Amino acid sequence: MYGKSDDGLSPGLTEIGLNLSYRPMDRLTVAAQGLYRRAGDVDPGSFRLDYGLVDLSILDIDDLRVGLRGGRVKVPYGLYNETRDVSFTHPGVLLAQGIYFDRSRSLFVSMDGGALYFDHTDEWGDLSYKLVFGMPQTDKEIMIAVLGPFSQGELDGKPGFATQLNYEMMGGRYVFAVSYVDLELQYDPVKGDSIGAGYLSFRPLVFSAQFNGEKFGLTGEYLYQWNRFSGFGRSFPDKESVTQSWYVESTYRFIPQLQGAIRHNVLYLDNNDKQGDRVERLGVPDHVIYAKDWMVSLRWDVTYYWMLRAEYHRIEGTAWIPSADNPDPNSTQKYWDLSGLQLSYRF
Repeated sequence: MYGKSDDGLSPGLTEIGLNLSYRPMDRLTVAAQGLYRRAGDVDPGSFRLDYGLVDLSILDIDDLRVGLRGGRVKVPYGLYNETRDVSFTHPGVLLAQGIYFDRSRSLFVSMDGGALYFDHTDEWGDLSYKLVFGMPQTDKEIMIAVLGPFSQGELDGKPGFATQLNYEMMGGRYVFAVSYVDLELQYDPVKGDSIGAGYLSFRPLVFSAQFNGEKFGLTGEYLYQWNRFSGFGRSFPDKESVTQSWYVESTYRFIPQLQGAIRHNVLYLDNNDKQGDRVERLGVPDHVIYAKDWMVSLRWDVTYYWMLRAEYHRIEGTAWIPSADNPDPNSTQKYWDLSGLQLSYRF
């Protein structure tokens, strides 16, 4: 997936994060996370500020909390986006790529702006709401993912927003959420660029549900995303499409330190071309437009601080692999395998 594929193990994906939090006053919190990430040719190794924010609680009573955040604020998206870099919080080396794309990670991880949130608790459960306004982050990773490896210009974000409504029952035993994000990007070409100036917009809607039992867990999420590309010239004609993805994941805790998981994830980049008939007529393999992924994993919590995880994927289709590492779609395989081994440390 990251870098040239072979039959051996490769440290092609490496992430090191450090987060800090400080509360100078009862209702004021300052928090930040720095991240080093290396992901094949998509990201050869860079440091970034994932988030850095000031959190002010403007109302905090027994069953209601209302607050404001400002700075580089996390985007509420699905069940795992706000903790996607904390491996202890999710049951896999890779999240379901049909919803949590690693190749466009920075676009959805945070925004530079502000947020309003509230939490309400009563005997029926916990209800929370978040609304974030700001400028999305863009980088080479995003540009290559959406415009291809030959784009040479700059991709700039325009003001957007994200919102999420979350409801938990029985102390988190049952979790339900709906998330919506509205993002627009502008591409500015350089001289001699094969792609003209244009605009892109992404509007994903995600429905999430989760059951957390003592030993057994079940999670499902569904994505329906509106996409629009306009103004790029003849080489990149105007297009509107719908991306659709869903997954179901089951976990089982054999003993307190050992947990297994199985997941099935389906992704269609264009809901009107699920089998790739249209792209195949353009001389591109049909499997670039979809992906169907079976995953099994095993997690061992060696200690509170150390966790070891191994997982295996059997995949049909290449819709979510990075273009930077795989610039020629004709050289990709319809059926392929992916194995992952992860060692995580927290303190």
